[in-house]
Amino acid sequence: MAPAWQEVQHAKVEKRCELVLSGPPISKRIEEGPFDASIFALTHLNFLEVSHTCLSELPDGIARLVNLTRLVLSANQLSHIPAEVGALKKLKFLDVSNNRLESLPSELSGLTELQSLNLSFNKLLSLPDEFKEMSHLIVLNFACNEIEDFPAFLTEGKFDFLTEVVGNKNRMTSLPRAIEASLSSLKVLDVSANNIKEIPGEIGDCPKLKEIHLKDNPINDKRLRKLVDQCHYKQVLEYIKSHGPRDAEALQDKGGKKGKKKKGAAAANASDIQQVANKFEILQLQDKSPVVVATDEVHDVRPYVVCCILRQVQLHREGMLRKFLTLQNKLHDTLCVKRTEATIATHDVSKVLGNVTYSAKPPQQLKLTPLGRTKEMTAHELYQQLTEEADALRKEKKRSTYPGIYKYLYLLKDKPLYPYLADESGQVLSFPPITNSQGTRISEETRDVFVEVTGNSLPFCKKVMDTLLIESLKLGLGDPPDGTGDDLHHSLVVEKVKIVDKEGSLRVVYPSKTDLVCEGVALEQHTT
Repeated sequence: MAPAWQEVQHAKVEKRCELVLSGPPISKRIEEGPFDASIFALTHLNFLEVSHTCLSELPDGIARLVNLTRLVLSANQLSHIPAEVGALKKLKFLDVSNNRLESLPSELSGLTELQSLNLSFNKLLSLPDEFKEMSHLIVLNFACNEIEDFPAFLTEGKFDFLTEVVGNKNRMTSLPRAIEASLSSLKVLDVSANNIKEIPGEIGDCPKLKEIHLKDNPINDKRLRKLVDQCHYKQVLEYIKSHGPRDAEALQDKGGKKGKKKKGAAAANASDIQQVANKFEILQLQDKSPVVVATDEVHDVRPYVVCCILRQVQLHREGMLRKFLTLQNKLHDTLCVKRTEATIATHDVSKVLGNVTYSAKPPQQLKLTPLGRTKEMTAHELYQQLTEEADALRKEKKRSTYPGIYKYLYLLKDKPLYPYLADESGQVLSFPPITNSQGTRISEETRDVFVEVTGNSLPFCKKVMDTLLIESLKLGLGDPPDGTGDDLHHSLVVEKVKIVDKEGSLRVVYPSKTDLVCEGVALEQHTT
């Protein structure tokens, strides 16, 4: 029996919860001998990455890793995925991109808690219909394959959380009309570079769809093709809704009941307005609002950021600061998948000077005063110090896992660039996914809070921000100081913040018209 690999042995002895095996050294071992299957005895693992190797087949036994929540098998030479991967019931993130997969086992439908599935850059011809059981999906990416039909399971299952579908560079010839009914939360649809000639009008009815990518398709409608080439998503969606071909029977039903529907809708809306107890007061972009400039350097590190400002918060109320921070920690561990998918940071607006830059630097060049510390240090020094503290604490407490921020250190291992946000004075506000700056920390005296969410997917960042704000509303974070708020009536003032690139071109504004949509919560728009 071949000796265990050093990394595997360390993970076993130290009872680590994360294991990353990547690059030429690992690939060389696989070429010279068998893959170390003793990995599958590390049942305490919740994160496993095997990437950028010559691995062509995954040995039997991965189903034993019953605590895995994140599995990355990208950039290998895999020709198939074992059916037993479908037994990993806790899995929330699966990345098998950049392999040689031509098909997927239907057993993967057992991953009912899966939130993110990346199948891009393979040779897939279709996706199993059984995937309709993956009802918790938020992001699905099957770009750069050979798929000829839009995945049928997406219109057969119930996907209340799916916000992003990426299927560019395939061979699809049409889009189903049922997308509007089955993907009610869809915000981004990318089917560019396919063979689609006609876009159904029902696509324009998707209630939250904000971005639709249709470039490099042989679209018959010349006017629509021109709009698509100009990248005006809003105009494209409006045109599709008004001029796209529709199902004749559905169109007749819609026209025949038009009058009654309007009357009933008006009555329902009036009733809804009376019943609404909670509300967001949305402030439009202000001249004084900070603008966030996202640079090219951060694109390959952590490409997306979404920001907003919470005005007139009541953190001085008994226990409110603790509740607000506890909420962020809870979301980090659950929705954000241990900060691997997104990271939240909050700052006192009065301590943020001017506009904000979102960029990335080498660890030795990035300097900050971390939260809870008084000394400025480089990100490299902080990483080393935290690693030493984590090892010492784990041994002292005889724990198998790292507590607090220590459990996120593996996310930065061997990374050449670290992401950060800084204001105009050069003060670093945050270093995601590890820590905020001591200089902008919020306190009971804070009245306005700058909120940021960074991650690898824009729709996912927005979902995290939506959830944070809705839960903060329920906490009573923005209730008026006169005590008129109660368990049933809450309000929160949210000011929009825009993200632009170096040239000043708009990337995103939050909240937009499709954000913060929640039953029983009203949205009131204000100019000041």
